[in-house]
This record gives sequence, C-alpha cells and structure tokens, in this order.
Amino acid sequence: MPYDSNKLYLGLSWAEAKKRLLAEGPNTPPEKKESPLFLFLSKFWAPVPWMLEITILLEILLHRIHDGIAIAGFLVCSSMLSFLQEYRSKRALRSLLHKLSPNVRVLRDGVWTTIPAKELVRGDLVLLRSGDIVPADLQLIDGEIEVNESAITGESLPRTVHPEERLLSGSFVEAGQARGIVIATGAKTHFGKTTQLIEIASPPSEAQKVIFNIVKALVYVDSLLIALIFLYGIIKMAPLSFLLPYALVILIASVPVTLPSVFTLATALGSKELAEKGVLCTKLSALEDASTMDVLLVDKTGTLTCNELKLQILKPFAPCSEQNLLLFAALCSDPLGENPIDKAILEKVDELHLSTKELGLDFLHYIPADPKTKMAKAIYKDKEGRQCIVLKGSVPTVLKTIGINATEVLDQAKTLEADGSRILAVAYGSPAAHTLLGLIGFSDPLRTDAKELIAKIQWLGIKVVMVTGDQEYTAKSIGKQVGIGEHSITLSDSSAIDPQQIENYDIIAGVFPEDKYRIVQAFQKKNHVTGMTGDGVNDAPALRQAQVGIAVANAVDIAKSAASLILTNPGLMDIIPAILLSRAIFERILTYILNKMVKTVEVAFFMTLGLIVGNTFVLNPFLGVLLVLYNDVLTLSLVTDRVKPSNRIRKWPIRSIVIAGTTIGSMLLFFSFSLFLVAKYTLKLDPSHLQSLSFILLVLEGQATLYLVRERRNWWHSLPSPWMIVTSTMVLLGLTFQATKGIGMESIGFASLMAIVIATFLYFFMLDFFKVWLFRRLHL
Repeated sequence: MPYDSNKLYLGLSWAEAKKRLLAEGPNTPPEKKESPLFLFLSKFWAPVPWMLEITILLEILLHRIHDGIAIAGFLVCSSMLSFLQEYRSKRALRSLLHKLSPNVRVLRDGVWTTIPAKELVRGDLVLLRSGDIVPADLQLIDGEIEVNESAITGESLPRTVHPEERLLSGSFVEAGQARGIVIATGAKTHFGKTTQLIEIASPPSEAQKVIFNIVKALVYVDSLLIALIFLYGIIKMAPLSFLLPYALVILIASVPVTLPSVFTLATALGSKELAEKGVLCTKLSALEDASTMDVLLVDKTGTLTCNELKLQILKPFAPCSEQNLLLFAALCSDPLGENPIDKAILEKVDELHLSTKELGLDFLHYIPADPKTKMAKAIYKDKEGRQCIVLKGSVPTVLKTIGINATEVLDQAKTLEADGSRILAVAYGSPAAHTLLGLIGFSDPLRTDAKELIAKIQWLGIKVVMVTGDQEYTAKSIGKQVGIGEHSITLSDSSAIDPQQIENYDIIAGVFPEDKYRIVQAFQKKNHVTGMTGDGVNDAPALRQAQVGIAVANAVDIAKSAASLILTNPGLMDIIPAILLSRAIFERILTYILNKMVKTVEVAFFMTLGLIVGNTFVLNPFLGVLLVLYNDVLTLSLVTDRVKPSNRIRKWPIRSIVIAGTTIGSMLLFFSFSLFLVAKYTLKLDPSHLQSLSFILLVLEGQATLYLVRERRNWWHSLPSPWMIVTSTMVLLGLTFQATKGIGMESIGFASLMAIVIATFLYFFMLDFFKVWLFRRLHL
C-alpha cells in the first residue's frame, strides 16, 4: 500500500478529520435499538395468542364481553411477564456496551495528540505501544509489535505483527512500538462486521415449534367437532344462535389458554433460581431449548482453558538442573513489566518458593525482548566482579547468538511445540553467554474443572464439539486431555461446510467468526438443538444463532449481549444446573401438554356426544368458562411441581403426546359419558341436574387427570408441590360450596357429591396402572 509521505509526516488535518467523521460516523460498533413497545407487541404474535385472539373476537361478536375480558386477561398477563423478564435483562446488558471510550495517540497537523478512540477516522496515523488496545483496524507502516488477539480470533498465544500487515480492532499490544494507518472504523472494522453478524443471527425456537404442533392438533380436533355440531344443526334444523355459543364453549374448553402463561412462569421462576446460582438468563426460550439441547459447541480459549500463559515445560541440558534453569530464566525477566512470559516465569518461581538470590549474582542492566530482537538480555556481576550474561528468547535466535548450530535442539523444540506450547531457550555465560542451559515452554493451561465438566455434559447425553480458531494440533491436544475426542478437521473454507459430515467431528479448528456462525447453522440444519459457549468477539454471532448461547464470566461485552445465558462464576460448571433445571421445566410443560390433550379429547367429545346422542346442552357458557377457570388455576400451580430431571435428552414427543392424550382421554370419555347416560336414562335426571352432574364430573376429572399424568410411574411415587396441593384443595372446596349451594347450577346434595368423588377416584386408581404401561410403551 503506497503512502503519501507528507501525510505520514503531518497526519490528517483537523479539518479533514472532522469532515471524515461527519461522513463515516464515529468509531463505535453499530448498535441496534429495539423498541420496548415492539418487544411487548411481539408477545401477541405466536400460534397460541392467535387462537386466543380469535376466541376473544368471537366472544365480543356474541356479546359475551365478560368472558372475552377474562380470556384477554390471561393473554395480557402472560405477555407482560415474558416482556418484563426479557426487557430488564436487555436493559441491564445494554449498559455493558456503553463504557467510556479509551484514548489513542494520533498525528494531526504534524502534532502528536491524544483523542478519544471514537473520534478516529480512516487515514489517521496512530502510535501503538505496549499495553494499548488497538482502537480500529490498522495497517502497520513501521515498527514491530506483539499482539494478543484472543478476544478476536481465539488464539491465546501472542502474534508478531510486521509492517504492511493488518491489525484488528480490539487486539491488545503486549510488547513493542509501531505506527499504523487506520483503514477501517466503526461498522466497517472486523469487530463491527461481527456485530452485524449478530444482528443477522436468528435461532429457531424449539418451544414455538412445539406450541405450533400442539395448536395444530387441537385445531384439527376442534374443527372436526364443530363440523359435527353444525351437521347436527342442519339435520335438526337448529338455529345458528343456538349452535354458535355451543361451538364457542367447545373452543374455550379446548384452547390452551394458560399455555403461554405456563411456559413463561416456568421459565421465569427457573431464571430466578438460576440467578441465585450465578447464571443470568436474558432469553427465556433458552431455558426451554436447553432441555432438548443435544450438541454443545465449546470454544477452547477462556472456556476450557484459563486464557493466560503458564510455564509448563522445563527441559534442562546437563549439567543444569530444572531449578537452575528456572532461576536463570527469572534473572532474565522483568518483575515490573506486563510481559505475560516474564509474569509466568516469576509466578512459577514464587509457586516453588525459590529465589534468584541463590545464584549469588548482582543485577546491572536489563534489555527487554522486542519483535525485532526476539530475545531478552540481562547483565549481572558475580562475586568475583566478572560480567555475566543471561539470554532468553526464541530458540533459533539464542542458538545463533551463542554460536551453536544444534539441529537436535531445534528438533526437540519443534517436538515440544506439537501441543501448541511456545518454546524459548535460556543461555548463560561470562563474559558472554555461551552455554545453553535448556528450553522452557509456555501454554494456556486447562481449567481445573474442564475434564470433569465435559464428562458430566456427556453423561447428560450431549455431544461436545470444540470449535476454535487455534491450529488443529493444539486443539487435538486439548481435546484429548478433556475427553472430547480426537476426530478433528481444519476448516479452510467456511462455505465448504458439509452438514452431512459436520456431526462426525469432535474438534473443528482454524475457524473465523463467520465459520462458527455457519457451523451452528449446519448443526441446526441437521435438526440438532445447538448450544454454544464462548467469551470473545469471535464467538458473538454463533452465541446469538445458537438456541442456547452461553457466555462465560470473563466474556467481552459483545459476547454477553449476544448470549441467552451468562455465567457470573468462573468456569463452565454452572451450566450443569442450568441444563438440569431446564429438563425439570421440560417435564412440567410436558405434563401440562399431556393434561391439556387428555382434557380436550374428553371435554370436547363429551359435550359433542351429549348434544348429538343425549340431545342435551351439557354445559352452558357460564359453566364452560368456570370449568376452564377451575382447571387452569390448578394447571398454573404445575410450574412449582416436584419433578426429577432426566439424565437423557428427551425431544418433544408430539406423536406420543397425541397418542397418549387421545387414549387416556377416550377412556375418561367412556367413564364420564357412561355416568351421563345412566343419569339421563336410568335416574331420569332433568337437563338442569344433568348440567350440574356433567360440570362436577368434568371438574373432578380435570383435577385427577393432572395428578395422573404428572408422574410417569404410579401416582404415589412422588409428592406434588405444596402449592399444587393447596390450589387443588381450594378448587375442591369451591366446587363443594358451589354444588351444595347451587351457585350458577342446580344444587346437588353432599352425599351425591361424595358418591361422584369416590367413583371418580376408584376409576382413576385403576386407570393409573394402564397409564404406566402406556407411557412406557410410548417412551414418555
């Protein structure tokens, strides 16, 4: 890239910089602003809200305003709960992106000055020194520096950048000094493009798919029954004003009015429980999807590893000992500097309780390493007053300096580097260094809990895949240590990702931000519910795209903003209770859906058969709404139920739910309609008392059904939550009072009520044994 020498000497003028700032905008990442009103209104745009909204409209058309208001209340409360949870989380996270802008040294009108990084423009000449954060995408024009790009690329070891090479915004300068020309700012930087990928990412919601399938099944049932009712009306020449309210009662009884509330309450309570354990949930659907997550993509740097250099290898050459090798390396380290290699050496000395004073050398002078020399040099004086030199640096550089051409040493260094370690040589001598003391190696160590964590996740039936920007041999070494596996691939071209082969790999190395994003999509195209853990800018698009995006405690702000779960404690171990809690929520929602399917089949067919076969309007609109209220009050308490999370992945078994719900519902229909026929034709009850009997029977069966399906084994194997017991007791007391006092119905004596209760209990007790067999066959 040719440079204008005058501009290199003077930099941009203030006038030109101001003009470019106005034209190109500030050097800040783009931020998408979401309207709170739009977020709230989006809660009304989903399959179940659609059904509820249609029902409300029909209620209004039939002048049943109070019933419409009641149903609208359920819908608004559920939507408000979901909105408040997500809005609060988003607002708290948004503050993370509004940190004070760092300052940067820039040349303007021939004078070096300091300005906020957000005021940088394309073409500015910037001075970088050790400790700086690269403020924009730059191209170096002179000097050499070592940069840590772990927050951008995932590579934990520093990279040496030479003139003409590109520097990415967000990198950290560890050593050296250089000047660079700004080539991109704001949204046009690598960081900015990553942010745009985050906005594009849109994970498919498994919960929405489940809800849609359930609603679709209920619509089929309702459509069939309403068609039968209108066919009956045509045959009997019944007026539309008679049939339409009855069809509406069926619709009210079968629409899952509280399904959004159950989903929202269950996940909101789970989110609160997780927050107490150090896991913040910013997207409620992630807790639903975590229960069925079967693939977890993990980043290496900062996720499985500590994202800090540690001295791991000490290989002395005789007669030098490991201890002396370490001490001489410490002599050539700066205790006051920020060089990560020096810090790792000195930490090791402290860890072993050693001291360089044991060598009896007095310090004279220290020359730090830089990208040009690739070697640090320390000058000391021994007890006889002779000058002593200690060298520490790259193996080829040190060997050349001391005049040794040792191919064997280079081969050993190459072997040690096979696991991704960075190898340096240490030499000593007087009056000049001439003796090679040995090799020392640095690497980013595993977190202490990494192996245990991977084992626990795999025990839960989840496949763990490492996705990293590191080289393949480094990733394979880490994968082997933590138990992920060694079947690996280096991704040279993200567009060549084969969804058919993606499942076969344990490790995918050499990836860039858009690669991780597309890898997540590839697993999702294979119908995997995909989770992703990460901490850096390079992980953010994939964190947003994944159904379960998990940002670790030390994640950068943009990664936390993209994730749906944020860990606040170090490490990843907190995702285990998150997975287990999500599976408990899964079991509660599965119970709700089973319960709703059973009651829909029984109630809707019972009412239809009562009209067609018994020629009786078995429930009036008031009792129909009251039936829904009684049942849904208990159903809402289900979110507190005691459940045992499964240690295996349970996909949403829609087919099994429909079969089980239809079968058990049919058996309940047989019981309830048999009692109805006996009451009508044997006991000769009048229509009013038949309505009372039908209402009481359906309420009792609604209560019993929930206790029947909540336990996959026999009902007595586990106790329900105290709140369920309290709620059920209140419903039964309310029903007793209403039935004996005749509120909204013909009264029924206490003895008759108890007879119905006992008959219902005995039938359900026998049905429970059949349920256990049926659930086992259907793998529920």
